[in-house]
Amino acid sequence: LCSLCWLQTQYEARDDLELTFQPPPSPHFQATDHKTPLPQGVRTGTVMRIRGVVPEQAGRFHINLLCSEEQGADAALHFNPRLDTSEVVFNTKEQGKWGREERGSGIPFQRGLPFEVLIIATEEGYKAVVGDDEYLHFQHRMPPGRVRLVEVGGDVQLHSVKIF
Repeated sequence: LCSLCWLQTQYEARDDLELTFQPPPSPHFQATDHKTPLPQGVRTGTVMRIRGVVPEQAGRFHINLLCSEEQGADAALHFNPRLDTSEVVFNTKEQGKWGREERGSGIPFQRGLPFEVLIIATEEGYKAVVGDDEYLHFQHRMPPGRVRLVEVGGDVQLHSVKIF
């Protein structure tokens, strides 16, 4: 439990997991990474819902599907909105090396506004849905069963992460 946020965990009958973060009232934003464990891993049909707000001074934030909690862990998916360059970059990292970057069309995030991202595991890859719009389908480059946690960090005010 970090000192900057209050954490509420709910387990429902369907084995859903939702972590809700409520930052303390403060005019100052501090970027912190939040990690949500995926004890069952990721399989076809797994949905990860991330809700938050992009701060006014945001440059970049990320949503990573990591294969372990170790420093420099492999990332099956690196979803990286870059408001400073008006693009969203998708990638993987394996054995310390980044793969080939893919970019979405435009940037569906705005500073100062809330957002909702769904990362949906399909047989072929990960479907990224921002708001109500499918944004990009990123093909698997490593087995999704290796994924063990969702990490959200960078310039973002995280409200919740729900896995179902």
